[in-house]
Amino acid sequence: MTFAGTEFTLAGLVNADTVSSVTLTSSGAAATASVAGSPYAIVPSAATGTGLANYSVSYVNGSLTLNPAPLLVTALDASRFYGQANPVFEASYSGFVNGETNTVLGGTLLLTTIADINSPVGTYPITASGLTATNYSITYSNGTLTITAPAPTILSLTVASTADVAITWSAVSNGIYRVQYKPALGTTTWTDLIGDVTATSNTASKNDTRTSTNRFYRVQVLP
Repeated sequence: MTFAGTEFTLAGLVNADTVSSVTLTSSGAAATASVAGSPYAIVPSAATGTGLANYSVSYVNGSLTLNPAPLLVTALDASRFYGQANPVFEASYSGFVNGETNTVLGGTLLLTTIADINSPVGTYPITASGLTATNYSITYSNGTLTITAPAPTILSLTVASTADVAITWSAVSNGIYRVQYKPALGTTTWTDLIGDVTATSNTASKNDTRTSTNRFYRVQVLP
C-alpha cells in the first residue's frame, strides 16, 4: 500500500505546535508481501510541522496486517445431449492481484455434478471446490449443466380415428416437444399445433385433426 504520510497519532505537543506529515515506510507495502509474512512494521520518521525544533521527537512503529484478497472461482455453464457423457468442465477466476494466475493456488480444482449418463433432460448444478491459497480468500459460484434431448425423428403417421391423425416420434423422457405443420413443402412458414408434449418414455405422440388437404409435419425439441 501507499502511505499518505498522515496516518499517525500525536502526543506531547504544546503551544499550538503541529505535525503536518510523517514519512511512513514498510516492507509490507511491497507487492511481494504476503499474508503469512504479516504483520509488518510501519516505520515513521522525518516529521514535518511547526515548532518541532523545540522537541525531542521519538517515533513508535505501527503494524501493517495483510488480509487475504477475495478470489471468486466460477464453474462455467456446459451442455450436452441426453445419453452422452458429461463434458470436461471448466472454471473462470476473478480477483487475482499482482499479475498472479491460478498457478499460485494449492490443492486441486474439482468440478462436479450429480448428473450422469442416465440423468433425464433438465438442469443440474456444477459445483467447484478443492483449492487453497494463503493470500486469497476463495469463494465458489456454481455453473449449470443443461441436458437436452437430441433431435427427434418422426416414426409414424397413423389414423387415430375418423377425425384424427397421430404423429409419433423418437423422444427422451422429460423432454419437451413441439409439433408443427405446413400445407406444402415449398412454403417456409410452420404452424404450431396447440399444446407442447412432455415425453414420458422413448417415444411420444400427438394427435392432429384430419384435413382434406396435405399437411407436412416436423417435431422440435424445446430447451
